[in-house]
Amino acid sequence: MPKSSLFKGLIVFFIILTFVSGRVFYLQRNHFIKAENHYKKSNWKLAVREYTTSMHFYIPFSPYTEKAAQRLWQMGEMFEKKGQLQRANAAYSSLRSSLYASRSLFTPKKHWIDKCDEKIARLNTEILLKEGAIRPDEFEKEIEKHLYVLKTDRAPSPLWSMLSAVGFTGWVASIIFIIFKGFDRNLRVRKRPAVYGICCFVMSFILWVVALMNA
Repeated sequence: MPKSSLFKGLIVFFIILTFVSGRVFYLQRNHFIKAENHYKKSNWKLAVREYTTSMHFYIPFSPYTEKAAQRLWQMGEMFEKKGQLQRANAAYSSLRSSLYASRSLFTPKKHWIDKCDEKIARLNTEILLKEGAIRPDEFEKEIEKHLYVLKTDRAPSPLWSMLSAVGFTGWVASIIFIIFKGFDRNLRVRKRPAVYGICCFVMSFILWVVALMNA
């Protein structure tokens, strides 16, 4: 591939990346501003919803992810002080689930998730105790049970997920290669490109299937 074509391809890639990143940042900021307006009006339900939506539009180095997380944490503590355990639990759970929803090859803001795990486990146990579902002497053991469930990572393997994407891309690319390079203008098979394309097709397909099974 000529250097000029590679350079043009990189320019197009960075233009698209910049546009997408800018769009995501705009949507995150927009939902955060809406959440702040609801927060000032003490409209807690809509505030939680908008902070959560803002965090779903995760983009690295954006200040709004951290600001939204802090707000949800503050609201959770506020509800706790008021004795509204269910609403406090909902605020912490929204914060936690928003970060998990944004994960890719890594989990962003993992420290917030760890803090929420502790809060949610304790709140769930306090609710059960309040409802009479457990005895006071079972309190600490019940917390441990909830923490075990919350901290069990059921996410797909980042490595196998990446390999599945590589395998699928190679599989599709090999088909396109065979179509355009495996035949001449008279639709006669070109042996070397055809064999190369078929080998890539088989290897990519196997990689894709194996990666999906292990992801």
